[in-house]
Amino acid sequence: MQPNQSPLDQLADIHLPDSVSWWPLAPGWWAILALLAVALIFIFLWRRRLTQNHYRTLAQQELENIYSHYQHTKNATAFLHEISVLLRRTALTAHPKTFNASIKGKAWLEWLDRVCPNPAMQFNSAVGEQLLTASYQKDPQVDATALYHLCRAWLLQHRNYRQKLPAPKPVKAVVEANHV
Repeated sequence: MQPNQSPLDQLADIHLPDSVSWWPLAPGWWAILALLAVALIFIFLWRRRLTQNHYRTLAQQELENIYSHYQHTKNATAFLHEISVLLRRTALTAHPKTFNASIKGKAWLEWLDRVCPNPAMQFNSAVGEQLLTASYQKDPQVDATALYHLCRAWLLQHRNYRQKLPAPKPVKAVVEANHV
């Protein structure tokens, strides 16, 4: 050994441990990835629903415009015509392959009732009948507020071709008793 050499020079360098790798991931990272995947799926489904029902929003805005225009002009014939056109356009958008655009009269009102699951609101009533009869009168008397609320509720609640239509209720046969 040389006398000038320090004993510290003879020591070996410190060996540092390997750097920590990213793989395999810790359980906390797996939980974060799972939550992120669920959030992405939720956002995708939410956006899909918004785009599929965008026609409803546009129809509701147009209904608001029609009603406000009626309140300024009080032209019942134009109001009824515009409401009828709006409902038909919405029906064509909601059921592009199955809706028959030439449907008229009571069949049209029954179709509107059939695609809406809410039995409380019916177009086969005095309010809904205004769409059929009042537009052909010289000076129609229209309950515009009730018709507006009925159409607004239908636009919000009707079923489109992606949604399951409610099953028709079976008609119960009336059994007559044999009275002697």
